[in-house]
Amino acid sequence: MRTSRTLKIVFFISLILSPQFLMAFPFELQDQWDYSMISKLERSFNLFEHFNATSGFKARQSLYLNSSRFSDGFYAQSAHIFVGDEVNDDSIINSLDRIYARQDCCDFTMNGLIRMLYLNLEKDMLAKDTKDKIADSLGNAKYWYSYPEEDTAIFTTENHQILYHTAEYLAGQLFPNTTFVNSGIKGKDHVEHAKPLVLRWLDWRARFGFSEWHSNTYYVEDISPLLNLADFALDEEIATKAAMILDIMAFDFATNYYKNVYGTTMGRCYDSSRISGTRDSISEVAWMMLGIEDLHNPCDASDMAAVALATSKSYAPPPLIEDIYNNATSYFEGRERHSIYIDEGDKYDIEYNSEDLDFWFGMQAHLDSKVIAETYQHIEDHNRNPMTLAGPQALMDYLRVSAFLHGTTISEYAKTLELIFRGVTLQTANCYTYRTPYYQLSGAQDHMKGLNSAQEHIWQATLDREAYVFTSSPGGYVKDLSQKWMGGFKPRAVFHENIGIIQYDRKSTSIEGEVAIFFLNLAMGGTFYQHAYFPRSAFDKVIQKNGWTLGEKNDAYIALYSYEATQWMSDFELRVNGRKNVWVVELGSKEEHGSFDDFVSQILDAKITIEPRNLGYDVTYDSPSQGKSTVGWGGAFKVDGEKIDLGDYDRFENAYCHQEFGTQKTFIEFEAQRLELNFENASRIYQN
Repeated sequence: MRTSRTLKIVFFISLILSPQFLMAFPFELQDQWDYSMISKLERSFNLFEHFNATSGFKARQSLYLNSSRFSDGFYAQSAHIFVGDEVNDDSIINSLDRIYARQDCCDFTMNGLIRMLYLNLEKDMLAKDTKDKIADSLGNAKYWYSYPEEDTAIFTTENHQILYHTAEYLAGQLFPNTTFVNSGIKGKDHVEHAKPLVLRWLDWRARFGFSEWHSNTYYVEDISPLLNLADFALDEEIATKAAMILDIMAFDFATNYYKNVYGTTMGRCYDSSRISGTRDSISEVAWMMLGIEDLHNPCDASDMAAVALATSKSYAPPPLIEDIYNNATSYFEGRERHSIYIDEGDKYDIEYNSEDLDFWFGMQAHLDSKVIAETYQHIEDHNRNPMTLAGPQALMDYLRVSAFLHGTTISEYAKTLELIFRGVTLQTANCYTYRTPYYQLSGAQDHMKGLNSAQEHIWQATLDREAYVFTSSPGGYVKDLSQKWMGGFKPRAVFHENIGIIQYDRKSTSIEGEVAIFFLNLAMGGTFYQHAYFPRSAFDKVIQKNGWTLGEKNDAYIALYSYEATQWMSDFELRVNGRKNVWVVELGSKEEHGSFDDFVSQILDAKITIEPRNLGYDVTYDSPSQGKSTVGWGGAFKVDGEKIDLGDYDRFENAYCHQEFGTQKTFIEFEAQRLELNFENASRIYQN
């Protein structure tokens, strides 16, 4: 502990004594450097040593750093600085334009630059001119929507919030007495502004999990700033809580990764990471943290979070989480809850006003009837670009005029468009995962059925890295017109162990809403259908009979039934016309069912009764493995006469952790090991 603290002090002394660094900043940093920073280095930078990082984690750090030496990419420069390699200055300098232009995602760049500057305190690998330009860009940066100057940035999604808050906090901490050009305030004032926002975000995640739950894209963007805080924040509460959230995310990987794929439901996901065997954006991070996946070829160090893990001296996942991953490989059943319902604000003391608006923005609730009026007011008060929150100005004007013509308020009018506006809100997800040595089935139980979503991935059945299956119903509001698989209209999906029943339907919305949905579907290429992702080439054998599509992969089996007729559109797309259908999925294995032919016979002999209703269906499925399973568009899901728990779940319910939702204490246990994460007093204790 003492050695680590001394090393950090040496880092800062080396900064101060370096004339190249002191003279590098055009906004007069050298005249305003805060020498009292030395006396403030009181936090214990000992998280890594305290948890005795596993030999596997240290080896993965070393391997990643070795591979990164061959990359000239922007994020790789942090690794170059860390190991004392030559830095590609052009790669860094060419990244700065986005910050000066205040473009969307400039916060990614800022967090990368901040890591470089802090790592450089020890190595001093950056050229004078490069440090000059980095500091100038950070001095001109816009760290929050409340600061001056126009921008095209999205500040308020869940991941952008912590990225901006971290960048502001750590830039201000590094230059406490420097006046930042854009804001006109000193670095220490930026720290004062950012600190409560950082702590607020960390506490939200501790209590409620993630609105962007299990996102194989946006967990990367969360992990990078969290590592910056764990490594460099001088406030021990912030550093410790950031490490604790990282532990929880590592636990998410340990209990939801299966055969090298993050095969679970996700709050935000992209087609590009789910289709045709593409790698998850999060795969390098999962490998770094827990050894979940072999690193494919020498890495190019383009992953900001993986680079941060490789260059971290203050954070390592507690050993029991890697042990849990290895233990849970053969069997796991878990339930967990992420996020709250938008109607639960009063329950959790979160107001629907400007004070708590960022919470709802983080849930993508900008246009929900509870929030839309405040959103519009916020855009006016802060001169925000409406495209970053509520869509084009023309849409805002159209909705206002429509509300006026209907003789109602904008909030009341938004209720008539709930199918879209509330649909895209990332409300409570009750996530269920069931795993055997042969397969994993995971889904969001009964999640906002019939509403539209932008990027949600509702369920997935996984047999191996390439052989996995899911369904979706594209159309309606989307983030990206090119997306055909993620998002779309949400089903009533219910799961129990190795079976699931997924039914798609929706109510009609207002005339304006139906017209909008129709033209959006046309713009997306006529997506008046639903489909299943079932990559035939990834399976050893695929057959179709009596509405069933059945596949075999390495003694694991899957059967997918469609009530409506299907047709193959490609090697992997099985399509059904229309917006209404029932899919039934059952998984099996050689151990449970005998040969694949035996499995096929059992499935084909199973009786299915489906009765269409005005909305949804009444479904009865006599599962060969589970018995009689019944469910409708509403009401209970029963299997063999027993009512299945569809939620609301606790924050975690599994063999390793049971935490009541909304509380701030997470206890994770395995064999003789115990991890205590107490957010009430910022206590992170590991016992073995």
